[in-house]
Amino acid sequence: MVASVVIAISVIVFSDSIYRYPIILWILNITGSVASGLGLVAVYRHGLLGPHGKSYLFLTIGLISWLSADLTLTYYYYALGIEEGKLISFADLFWISGYVFLTLHLVITLKSLKNKINLGIIIVASCATLLLIAYDIINLTPSFFLTDEDLAAFVLTITYPILDLSLIIPSATILVNLRKDYQQAIPWFLSSLSLLVNAIADDGYVHDFVNHNSHNLWFWDLFYVTDFIIMAGALFWYNRFHISNQLMKARN
Repeated sequence: MVASVVIAISVIVFSDSIYRYPIILWILNITGSVASGLGLVAVYRHGLLGPHGKSYLFLTIGLISWLSADLTLTYYYYALGIEEGKLISFADLFWISGYVFLTLHLVITLKSLKNKINLGIIIVASCATLLLIAYDIINLTPSFFLTDEDLAAFVLTITYPILDLSLIIPSATILVNLRKDYQQAIPWFLSSLSLLVNAIADDGYVHDFVNHNSHNLWFWDLFYVTDFIIMAGALFWYNRFHISNQLMKARN
């Protein structure tokens, strides 16, 4: 997994700036396809029975939604000749949908752990989330908007880091409660790390976009690529060890 991250990032960083954007698109599509494919394998092998089956189904749909957004950007680039595309585009529909399914994935898992979750952790995490959201809104809101389109674009842009925080807090809560379960803790650690990397990318992207640093935006794509690779590692572990052991026990 680490080697895959290093190779993918190296290809992007050392590529010619003229070809960097299409290279980023292809790497995002490849890594997103691998993660989505491993998710489909997990759903097929585990089935939809029990909380894990449903939660991994929603996780997989969320990953496919994000992959669809990247494929949409690829279409914009090759078919329409648009490199960045409009801020508000059809791709945003897929990204937002991905967050919805990932949230369902976390909600189902939290429900299965409701008797083990420490209420104090949830309260502290919720307060931290509200403070971080307030910080982003205050520091990123321009003093004025030139057009209604600018306002709509800003609202959509600031939505992404808010949604990321809404995913990270429950995933971290789940991780804390699963830390003693070795087989479950490893994939949850990786998936939580994946969501954290995605949140860092969204927050950095928003800051550079609002400050008109468009030349820096490609840097945050390195995090999105890393996000897909880490999530693929989490699903590979789940397929290789957790589901395999369950199947062996069922056969015995």
